[in-house]
Amino acid sequence: MEDNNDELLDEQNEAVEAQVSLPQDIQQTVLAFLPGRVVLKLRAVSRFWRDCIQEPNFVDRHLNNALCLHQSIAFFTSFDDGLFCMHTFDPTTNICKSLDIIFSFRFQMSDPCNGLVCAYDSKGDVEVLNPTIMKHVTLPVSQLQSRAVSSEYFLGSVQSTNEYKVVCIRHRVRFLTFEVCTVGTQSWRMLLECTDLLKTTKAVIVNGVMHWLILDGASNCTTRILLFNLTDEIFSESAVPDAIKDHNLELLEGEGKLHLLAMPSKGSASEVSEIWVSNSSCTVWDHMCNITFLLPLGMRPHFLHKKKLFYGNQKRFYYIDLEGGGGFHINVPSDECIVSSGIFVDSLLLHSVTGLVDSRTLLMSYARAGSAGSSSSGAGQSLKEAKSNKKMNWRLT
Repeated sequence: MEDNNDELLDEQNEAVEAQVSLPQDIQQTVLAFLPGRVVLKLRAVSRFWRDCIQEPNFVDRHLNNALCLHQSIAFFTSFDDGLFCMHTFDPTTNICKSLDIIFSFRFQMSDPCNGLVCAYDSKGDVEVLNPTIMKHVTLPVSQLQSRAVSSEYFLGSVQSTNEYKVVCIRHRVRFLTFEVCTVGTQSWRMLLECTDLLKTTKAVIVNGVMHWLILDGASNCTTRILLFNLTDEIFSESAVPDAIKDHNLELLEGEGKLHLLAMPSKGSASEVSEIWVSNSSCTVWDHMCNITFLLPLGMRPHFLHKKKLFYGNQKRFYYIDLEGGGGFHINVPSDECIVSSGIFVDSLLLHSVTGLVDSRTLLMSYARAGSAGSSSSGAGQSLKEAKSNKKMNWRLT
């Protein structure tokens, strides 16, 4: 069958090359500027285009172009039997689009990183997914998994080596254990046992460095930031600005920089919040702006993008315009919950990773589960049926 496909591609290749007068290097350049989902469809045009699109150098060049030209705001919601649905939102037009259903039985997901996400469950099953190419790689099970009360996973990149690393925080009885696994390898490395209290264990990742606010148990304030550099795998600490040490602080990423949202502490007469931005080493902080805004109870900040602050919870996603004022919120359908959000690009990453699996094969096990008598949970549907039965429309206010 594969030989027949190659012969067909050879014939198509000759036909295409007869019509296209551009040199092959120019064709590669043009392909690298197209959106990822378009590029995938063009793989079937000719053998040359197929082989070109799979080359590691092309994948890297395409990612660099996509980060500059094709960024979008993406939301991942969970519903049904561990299925994820991907949506994109354009704050310029306030249009929300529902995209593909992503098959994964993991229930939790990290924020996106260069078009990749990390999906995981309470059993210690972890996989790194590329929703664009619909493929994933399963990470090994850590020996420390059985000793943890719960675990959280965060995905980041090392630009200098084109590596992707997953950092796991394992919650133990009296401390946190940090582990790291490089995607494509089969081992976890223990990094640190931390007895400090973190305000939230969700990592804020900026330029290959993960950040957490350290909570002072005595004063319940946050005066320090814990940093983990994915390149050299070294932990360090930095201080928050003295002027806002008594504020209610939240970390967030924005336009490739680390930001602090500083809101008045409980009991304060002030109703003005501040946003501060750090330098690359997180040693110098500059005041960015003041806003008459307090984060509503139960909400957390997600990120800054083009002077808009995005925040929300599992059921609503908001943004406020820091310059023009005003804002919007999106209501999630009642049968869905937001599990992840961030800046997303359609990338072709993971093509060269060992152990890659087509995520669509999960549809087969999904169907088998239904035929085994799981009809009450909705299993056994085809992908087409799952899409048609799902409430795809979000309500924008």
